[in-house]
Amino acid sequence: MSRLQGRLGTLAAKDVMTRQLITVEETAKIADAIQSLKEHHVSGAPVIDDQGKLVGILSLADLVSPSPAGSDNQNQPPTALAHGYADFTTWDLFDRANPVDQETATETVGTRMSRSITSVTDDAPLIEVARAMCNGHWHRVPVVNSEGALCGIISTMDVLAAMVNAADESA
Repeated sequence: MSRLQGRLGTLAAKDVMTRQLITVEETAKIADAIQSLKEHHVSGAPVIDDQGKLVGILSLADLVSPSPAGSDNQNQPPTALAHGYADFTTWDLFDRANPVDQETATETVGTRMSRSITSVTDDAPLIEVARAMCNGHWHRVPVVNSEGALCGIISTMDVLAAMVNAADESA
């Protein structure tokens, strides 16, 4: 296991996580979840059940509708590039995710969210958090406290900001 030198090596999940959580309820309508994510300028959020327990993650990849008509990307993984949306911004892609018919307008978050989630503890070293994100190809990872309760989230931007801040501190 590699160790980071200097300030960066002392950071734990609790030092870089976002504590002001934007969560989505499992029973929420997809349209409402999309609106909430757009309003808060986040591309994904932890999903909780009616007791507040972490049950999944909802991200833009779970929301973007299939490839545009005539696209050759029908069998590709669910990413923006695979859907032929390389020239779209994240917020443009949310517009592509808006429910357009009666069936999808009533669909709930629970039907689209990723249930396979890995969380990290708030005392996990930052390098282990980054390693988990890399191994899972995730852009965000939920943080839980010693009781297992959701207490934060770490995004790739949080990890990058920690690196930049540590580099600036050592300069």
